[in-house]
Amino acid sequence: MKQRVWFADILRIMGIVMVIFIHVISKDTHRYELETYQWQFMNILNGISRICVPILFMVSGMFFLDPKKDIEPKTMYTKYIWRLVRTFLFWSIVYVLMSRFRQPAQPIVDEVDQTVLEIVQGYFHLWFLYRLTEVYIMTPFLRPITRDKQLALYFLLVSFVVGILIPTINQFPVRSTATVVDNGLNVDITLGYAGYFMAGYVLNRIQLTKNWRYGIYLLGLVGFAVTIIGTAVRSVQDGVMYSLFYEYLTPNVFFASIATFVFFKYTIEPIELSDRVKKLILHFSKYSFGIYLIHVLVRDLIWDQGINTTFASPILSIPIMVLVVGFVSYVLIWVLMRLWKRTIAKCQDVLNEKLNRTS
Repeated sequence: MKQRVWFADILRIMGIVMVIFIHVISKDTHRYELETYQWQFMNILNGISRICVPILFMVSGMFFLDPKKDIEPKTMYTKYIWRLVRTFLFWSIVYVLMSRFRQPAQPIVDEVDQTVLEIVQGYFHLWFLYRLTEVYIMTPFLRPITRDKQLALYFLLVSFVVGILIPTINQFPVRSTATVVDNGLNVDITLGYAGYFMAGYVLNRIQLTKNWRYGIYLLGLVGFAVTIIGTAVRSVQDGVMYSLFYEYLTPNVFFASIATFVFFKYTIEPIELSDRVKKLILHFSKYSFGIYLIHVLVRDLIWDQGINTTFASPILSIPIMVLVVGFVSYVLIWVLMRLWKRTIAKCQDVLNEKLNRTS
């Protein structure tokens, strides 16, 4: 088995699991009063899981910004960006069709303009593909920066100030999950995610002393505390859900994400994993992106049947529903990928047979 950065695969899997936690919790948070233990428990899980998107950007950045990886601008567009565009269009159409199916009162064939707009906007969780595409577009500019350690650290500082600190001080007039379609071009938000992209590369390349690591861990703990406690206190004060501390481009989430990345790097990397564990990690890492794309559809269909987190205390029901949504999503993606591979193989056999006949 070729050499892999196993902690990155583990972080990728963990990030997707946390995304499912957020989307399961967000579906039922409104069912409980702010002062109840149920809501507070959901807030704890939701707050911890907010590192998911930053972690996914950091894992991507540690590979795409590696100078040893030969990636020309043309390759970024023809291979990686084009793949994201195809993926977005396919799944956006799937979600629009399923939305029509789930609401039979509406005609299957709606107004063309409205349908096209919904496809271009994408279902709510597909914003991630928009932001990832924007960062991919910036990658040819970012890669030369990584050749100079000081320049890379300077970019990281600028992106933190412009893309994370200032928007937080301004209390996000535009959500950090908004896309070009939603609110035009927001360079500060894109720069914030590019900062996570750069942070993944920098933290993977440099060696941190114990004192630096412990300092980062302390900042990370403070970040988690601010996310959870700040959300709880402010929400109770306002009488409504206060979500600023949940934003991915806030200092609290930034430091929590950085600390988690560093912790996994220095904890997992020295461990010699067994071949069986490596195969499991590789397997689930392979299907993680597909699970991300389909899990909201699975969640919505399950909730449509009246099955949600209210069947028991959230302490029990939320982990169970996350397992159910995650497992069903995994099975569906596994089947779809198998069918796709067989279809491609069949088409290739047919094409080869025709070529042989003509020759």
